[in-house]
Amino acid sequence: MDIQIREFGKHKILAVDGDVDLYNVSELKQSIYKIVDDENINSLIIDMKNINYMDSSGIGALVAGQKKVKTKGGKFALLNVRDEVINILRLATLDQFFTIYENDSQIEQ
Repeated sequence: MDIQIREFGKHKILAVDGDVDLYNVSELKQSIYKIVDDENINSLIIDMKNINYMDSSGIGALVAGQKKVKTKGGKFALLNVRDEVINILRLATLDQFFTIYENDSQIEQ
C-alpha cells in the first residue's frame, strides 16, 4: 500500500493506493492518526480511487479515523470510493455514517 498526502483548499487528502486488509491496515490507521495528532486540521478526506479491495479491518480503520477526527472538532470524508468498496459500506449501512464525495468537484473549498 502506498499513501500520499496532499492539500486541497482547507482539506488534507490522504490518497491510498492498493488493497487495505488485515495485513497492512495498521499503515492506514497510523497515517490517519499521525495527521490528526501532528497537525491542526479542519478536514481529512481519504481518497479511495485506487483501492480495489478493503476488508472489515479497513472499514474499522475508517470508522476509528472518523471518530478521532471528530474528537478534535474536524470533519472526515471519503472520496472516489469504488463500487467494490461502496458495496461493502452499504452492507454494513456505513454509507450513511460517512460523508462520501464522488469526485473532487463535490468538495467545498
